[in-house]
Amino acid sequence: MIAIAGKNLTIKEVLSWAEGYLNGYGVADPKAETEYLLSHLLNCKRSGLYLKHDKSLAIDEFQRFMDWLNRRIAREPSQYIIGEQEFWGLAFKVTRDVLIPRPETEILVEEAVKTVRSQESEVRSQNTKIHYSELRTPDSKLILDLCTGSGCIAVSLAKEIPDCHIYAVDVSEKALYVARENAERHGGVADRINFLQGDLFGPLKCLKLVKRVDLIVSNPPYIAKTMMKDLQPEIRDYEPEIAVYAGEDGLDFYRRIISEAPKYLAKDGCILLEMGYGQAEEIKKLIEQHKAFEHIDIKKDFAGIDRVIKAQIAG
Repeated sequence: MIAIAGKNLTIKEVLSWAEGYLNGYGVADPKAETEYLLSHLLNCKRSGLYLKHDKSLAIDEFQRFMDWLNRRIAREPSQYIIGEQEFWGLAFKVTRDVLIPRPETEILVEEAVKTVRSQESEVRSQNTKIHYSELRTPDSKLILDLCTGSGCIAVSLAKEIPDCHIYAVDVSEKALYVARENAERHGGVADRINFLQGDLFGPLKCLKLVKRVDLIVSNPPYIAKTMMKDLQPEIRDYEPEIAVYAGEDGLDFYRRIISEAPKYLAKDGCILLEMGYGQAEEIKKLIEQHKAFEHIDIKKDFAGIDRVIKAQIAG
């Protein structure tokens, strides 16, 4: 047992003390942060901390928890400390080589799944004499995930769409190592995701695809360099710059993706892009200017911010 001033520290006491400790260093939402870290340390749900709040921590548990707290007051994100983040109901490994998956990105996954299912419904309606099982082939839907990072989008789509094949591209070899590990840890998807290293569409040019892709999805870097000083230290000092910053106005990757996408999209194919705060109108203009797309649609996130833009290749 750990003893301070002659008494053993229970979970309840550790929670109270650690909350004050984080609060003293200006860590946002210290209560939630304390519960998050301690529940992972003890391998239980946050509610479980209060069900066994009288249990005392072992010395090694407390020492490890102190190490985590000290890393947190240095503003290292909790997800990097524990090495994991939940996304789409799945646990993804994260390291400082990849961007931490955000809840907002689940909207991109949700819209991608809706788009594929809508396309499948249209195929069924046009082929009423064909049994649906005949349409479900291993490569019936081909998806391209650009800037895949941890692989959270690709893996989530592979779990939701069992008859798809995905090309997941990232310029970072270290990020792809993490993404491959995440694909392996979630059964039934690794053999349907090809992880490719390179700059956006570059690897596809070498592959010489036999068919065009049905869907392009991407959560690209979108923070302007001028905004760097205003970012939280958790992002500015810890998340990989290559996955965050995108030129002077934050739109560099959108220009390139929107410009090149039509060469790779199949008939009726769609592009779905996650966006940063206040970028929707500019990105919509970029899509309209190219005249290769139609049916532009924008989806908001949980905070009412324009978060995902979708467009279909013009027929």
